Amino acid sequence: MSEKTTLDRRFFMKGAGATALFGSAMAGGLAVPATTNAKGMGHTSMSMAYDLNEEFNRIGSGDSKWDGVRRRARPHDVPFPMGVADMDFRTLPHITEALMKRMGHQNWGYQPAPADFYDNIIAWNAKRYDQTVKPGSILNAHGVLDGCLSILKLHNTNGAPVLIQTPGYSGFFSVVRNAQFSSLENPLVLNDGRWEMDLETMGKQIDEHDVKVMLFCNPQNPTGNCWSPEEMRAMGDLCISKGVLVISDEIHCDFVNKHATYTPYATLGEKYAQSSYTLKSTSKSFNLAAQHVAYLFSDNQKMIDDLKKSGHQRGSLNALGMIACNAAYKHGATYMDDMQAYIDGNCHFLEKYCAEEMKDVKYKVHEGTYLAFIDCTRVAKKLGGPNGEQRVGDLLQRFFIEKAGVNLNPGENYGKNGAGYMRMNLATTHKKLHGALNAMKAAIDAI
Repeated sequence: MSEKTTLDRRFFMKGAGATALFGSAMAGGLAVPATTNAKGMGHTSMSMAYDLNEEFNRIGSGDSKWDGVRRRARPHDVPFPMGVADMDFRTLPHITEALMKRMGHQNWGYQPAPADFYDNIIAWNAKRYDQTVKPGSILNAHGVLDGCLSILKLHNTNGAPVLIQTPGYSGFFSVVRNAQFSSLENPLVLNDGRWEMDLETMGKQIDEHDVKVMLFCNPQNPTGNCWSPEEMRAMGDLCISKGVLVISDEIHCDFVNKHATYTPYATLGEKYAQSSYTLKSTSKSFNLAAQHVAYLFSDNQKMIDDLKKSGHQRGSLNALGMIACNAAYKHGATYMDDMQAYIDGNCHFLEKYCAEEMKDVKYKVHEGTYLAFIDCTRVAKKLGGPNGEQRVGDLLQRFFIEKAGVNLNPGENYGKNGAGYMRMNLATTHKKLHGALNAMKAAIDAI
């Protein structure tokens, strides 16, 4: 099927109904819309096959980002929910086609992964990142954190604290708690607008607490770092020398801005690949979080075999999730390229807007993920700072919701050194981003 000619345009018509979707899929295919020129605000225009400027309405679907936050914020309206890390774009039409075709069968007996499921995972990583993933090394997971939980249970046998670089993904803290361990924060150091590793402190922490496992994020959520090979080798050498396993969450790997490069941790060399696991998912890249499908792998086959023996047995996942993932990796290269270019434009617009219009907020274009970690310290000071036990981030979150209708995630969710920062999701349309920033500016100016 030709990607540019055989997908039905109805999948890009705003408000297309379920009946039209079903009928189109069953009739034999969809077609990618004609090429659209989508201009990044204040950034270089880009030629795109997918109309990411479409104002796709998500309200009423019951999702966490739009409906969930609006329920929690009542009586305040939240026209700009920019917290939960999912995207506001219509999904890749090939995914919808594959799902609707399967739904038309109307029988839901046991179903394994599609025959080419693992081949497409391997091909995606090989073509885009020159990473060799061995077929027998891949294990399914309901999500990246599901995989992390199994790994922690297997490897953290001494019950020591689990090392997390902070600011770091908030889900790491919850999965460590679920595994019934404690977290140990290794603070990153801010240097000229970029967060850097503090390996000297890390080494001391490993020795003092007898650390055996580290949760690593690459690209890093929420700082946006795409760690360089040199940075990761230095960290990896330290971990290997002290017997620390690296669990590398690389779920954001497909979102890399134009000036940056993502390097998979396991490609640094054999010793790094043998002493680590890698976890990935289409849930971020193609907005499939609700489908609960992810995977993990390692070059260390003994670790993979031991993980299966220890109870991580996910031979098959939700049938629709596996079908969606497979369609994404088979047909989603152009869509992903367009997404990267579009979000890169959003990043540059945010930087320009903060520098010229909203100077109480600091932001420098980050390297990877679609999440911006913005410095709102000056705003917090204008507000008089938090009272009592309240966190700075909670003060800022309430202020932006109530005065601007913008939801952001408090920086402290990602570690103690996130205080004063807020995480902003840029995986939305240029129009929504501009509207959110104008509302934030007006709220700040009115303090």
